[in-house]
Amino acid sequence: MSTTPEQVPATPGDQAANGRSPEVRRADLDGLREDLGDTVDALARRLDVPARVQARREEVTAQAKEQLHRAQEVLEEKAPPVGRAVREQPGAVTAAVAAVLAAVLLVSRIRRRRAS
Repeated sequence: MSTTPEQVPATPGDQAANGRSPEVRRADLDGLREDLGDTVDALARRLDVPARVQARREEVTAQAKEQLHRAQEVLEEKAPPVGRAVREQPGAVTAAVAAVLAAVLLVSRIRRRRAS
């Protein structure tokens, strides 16, 4: 049993397409092709792991350089007063360094004894 186009029931999509001019349908197809191309490009970017890794590496490197730059600025700002304090009160600075060193040694001995 074969059917002719006149015998096939029309669907709502067929009726909508028949009511539009060929130019409108071509424009619709062009829009769909563009959307499909954008989707394929987005999927290709997601699947391109080496490019994503490289982009992330560049981003992290830029952040690290910015943080280093800020740290250098703070150091340049704070270093002169610290240097002045060391020159003016060398005994106090030496005592502070010795106290920190003693604390580090004490903590390391306690940890070694607990580990044994």
